[in-house]
Amino acid sequence: MSDVLLLLAVFWAAVNPPASIASLPDGFESIDPGGRRRLLVGGWLAAGVLLVAATMLHGQFLDLLGVAAPSFDIAAGIVMLAGAWRPLLRGRAIEESTASLLDTSDRAALIPLALPLLASPAALAAAISHGARVGEGETIVVALVVAGIAALAMGTGPLLQWRQRQAVAGVLARLTAGLLVFIAVALIVDGVFSV
Repeated sequence: MSDVLLLLAVFWAAVNPPASIASLPDGFESIDPGGRRRLLVGGWLAAGVLLVAATMLHGQFLDLLGVAAPSFDIAAGIVMLAGAWRPLLRGRAIEESTASLLDTSDRAALIPLALPLLASPAALAAAISHGARVGEGETIVVALVVAGIAALAMGTGPLLQWRQRQAVAGVLARLTAGLLVFIAVALIVDGVFSV
């Protein structure tokens, strides 16, 4: 598998756009389109800054922790496993109480939109791990593209009724979380054998 395809699979599973869509509160569609667009662009920009920083500063971060890249791969796999449990069990990325913070305020673009939806802990761990493993440029481009796709998907008008959309997104979120489990286990095994 090419590096770009691998990165696409890793970041798609780590961001889990269907789980983000399933996490949207019922009132999210009632936000005026201009306010919703500003919120999503602000969230994508904030998530982009976090993902770029995690990718660019991977060496300094590993030095700060005093760990080698293979050891961090094990930790990143564990973070990914932890990030997969809620979408696997509930079909959503965050709890309803956290999702209720999504409104048109500036703080909503950072929390919960940028963190933990678009720049999830699993995505940040993937950015650090794959920035060292694959390369910074490819990692940054793929991370920003996947986060952008997730933001666009959250902002588009539904093709289905709200309840049907949430049900379909929940099923796809569970499948994507299963992919994240597979990726996490592979990363842990690779890290163990590389140490």
